[in-house]
Amino acid sequence: MSVTQGTASALTALEEKLLHLSYLTEANQFMVDVMKEQGEQLKSLDAEEARAMLRAQARKAFGPEGGEAQNPEVLAILEQALGAQKSAEIIPFPTRPA
Repeated sequence: MSVTQGTASALTALEEKLLHLSYLTEANQFMVDVMKEQGEQLKSLDAEEARAMLRAQARKAFGPEGGEAQNPEVLAILEQALGAQKSAEIIPFPTRPA
């Protein structure tokens, strides 16, 4: 029975990982669709305005008012990805002296 239990727990873990991967895929598809449809508008906004706009659209699509498309797990992924982020200074790669 030990082998069966080990296999069952491994399958459960795999199912959880696949489900999470499905949520990530859905979140990515949402972002691709928005960029395709509204890319120019997003370019005209500053970073925080663009993130706020995307968060609002994600809440509408995947939140409680999203109807059949509501998906709190996908919304959580998008909320985290579109949250206020600190930006880092880009450090140029060193070059060899000529």
